[in-house]
Amino acid sequence: MFPVNIDFWIFHFRGYEGHWALVILILGYFYQRHRSLKSGYSQEWFDQAWGISILSGFFFARFFHFAFWDQKAFLENPVIFFTATGGFAIFGGTIGTAFGAFFYCQITKKNFLHWCDSLMVPLTLGLCFSRLSCFLNGDAYGLPTSLPWGVVFSENSDAWMGEWYAIYPYYRDAENPLAILSQIFAPYVNLADIPIPEKVSHLRGLGFHNLADLSTLYPPVAGADFKTKLLELGLVPFPVVYPKVHPTQLYEVFLMFIVLFFMLRIEKYSWSQNLMFFFFWVFYGLVRFFIEIFRGDRHLFLGNLTYAQVIALTITVISGLILFVRLKNIKKQEPRIS
Repeated sequence: MFPVNIDFWIFHFRGYEGHWALVILILGYFYQRHRSLKSGYSQEWFDQAWGISILSGFFFARFFHFAFWDQKAFLENPVIFFTATGGFAIFGGTIGTAFGAFFYCQITKKNFLHWCDSLMVPLTLGLCFSRLSCFLNGDAYGLPTSLPWGVVFSENSDAWMGEWYAIYPYYRDAENPLAILSQIFAPYVNLADIPIPEKVSHLRGLGFHNLADLSTLYPPVAGADFKTKLLELGLVPFPVVYPKVHPTQLYEVFLMFIVLFFMLRIEKYSWSQNLMFFFFWVFYGLVRFFIEIFRGDRHLFLGNLTYAQVIALTITVISGLILFVRLKNIKKQEPRIS
């Protein structure tokens, strides 16, 4: 993975500093402008509408991050909302962009749904690449897994290492860290599924490839000699451990490309006019609901449902009902041949 993309002289561009998002926004601007102009909107109107939509998207992305994913940091220091610290929620940004677009269309008396017909395909494509950048940066990863396609990200990724450093104090200086780690990861994987960290990669040459292989060294035999041996092996203090996880970013990229295929097909039909907005939210809501099942940063809200799942389910149901009613009305209005 590439959490540090450019690190030269005074230039330090890291994955979560937004340059990936900037590239996607620039490319999205030109693609959306092309389609909007083709649909009859002026360059000046589009630039203003796009700018307001993006600003609204940034605000909502920030708001969703602290409201649903990092409430503790915000409550401890509300000013953090206006600093460079923290993150952005793609789900919130997508909702915020739609809100900004709707707001500007209302002011300028434009048909919001008509404009959305030209925007939803570029937006879907943008979401595909957004999650790909998350994968490169080690962000928004999934739950621990023993599946063969499970991935481990770079230790240079702050987003990746943050969670593992948070639980590090529980086993760092423990007499038998493997017992504690076994309990921590028991719901997902066994010690045999967790590779030894890069910090002690030299142990692979001694036949230790996963945490289960280290079980021959624990619990340590009483005496200073054994502790000295663990120290020489680099196991005192015990290094930070991280398991293989579901590549949920790639799951979402794959599913969103399927959504993109359907969106491209649907927009070719005349009956889809003024409906692409609702089709997008039905598809995207279902994708996000499914992906949340495998996400590692699951923040439960209602039973076993996360905040994102509740929001996604609500949006999907509302959009689906609107689609059902509108498509039913279109079918009624079709001329009958007798």
